Amino acid sequence: MEEMLKVTALCIAFSLVVLVVGQGNRSMGALVALAAGVVLFTFVLEKAGGMLSQFVSVLAVAGIGEELIMPVLKVLGIALCGRMGGALCRDMGSQWAACSLEIFAVLSSLFCMLPLLENVLYLVHHL
Repeated sequence: MEEMLKVTALCIAFSLVVLVVGQGNRSMGALVALAAGVVLFTFVLEKAGGMLSQFVSVLAVAGIGEELIMPVLKVLGIALCGRMGGALCRDMGSQWAACSLEIFAVLSSLFCMLPLLENVLYLVHHL
């Protein structure tokens, strides 16, 4: 909860800075937005590292192997990058780049999920 409040406050502060800077110079506003995204993404990744180790511990206790959960984590990362990148492209006025990035994220997600699909099909076939 505390981290969510910090991220919310940072987002609001960065949005205000981007709004003020972007009114005078759209290019500078886009650069500030990009820098803000990097700062926020770094903050979130630091917090996610601790949660990931707890998550792996819970999965180990449950008997779920790394080969089953890694595709899910990869897809989560792809989704986050695609969503953030698409939003930044839209903020900079590039709809085609945002759409292309999101399509690439979907296709990459499908590719990353193939090992999980193979495991599911193996289990179904051997039941």
